[in-house]
Amino acid sequence: MPILEFRLPLPGVTQRDLFEFHRNPVALERLSPPSKQLRILERPNAMRNGARVVLAVRQFGIPLTWVSVITDWDPPRRFSDIQEKGPFARWKHQHIFQDGLLIDRVDYEVPFVLLGGRLVERLFVRPDLVRMFRHRHDVTGKALLPNV
Repeated sequence: MPILEFRLPLPGVTQRDLFEFHRNPVALERLSPPSKQLRILERPNAMRNGARVVLAVRQFGIPLTWVSVITDWDPPRRFSDIQEKGPFARWKHQHIFQDGLLIDRVDYEVPFVLLGGRLVERLFVRPDLVRMFRHRHDVTGKALLPNV
């Protein structure tokens, strides 16, 4: 059960500004690498516990639908999204906001662990997630620290 954590220092950026940037489902399109070809198919009127976001995305070139549900809604400190339907056997992404720091924590499991899923996770999924969060953090930094 891999857990990855990605930290982005953002000196001078407030917790509230980080939260506001990430609370908007439209930010997902901006934060996703172009190769994922992410499109929002369904978004809530307002983000809150239980809100659902339905995405069309490409994962390793395969088109799929990903349905996320918002949990742990605690503005402006944090929120999580869990996968209701998608490519993972389990997915929970915690967005944690502090003054000057963004923390993304991902707890996930690939399908078919007993049939080679661990090898697939190590060789393909984990490197893809590292690239994806590097992109997300680059975009976030440029948006919130425009002079950098």
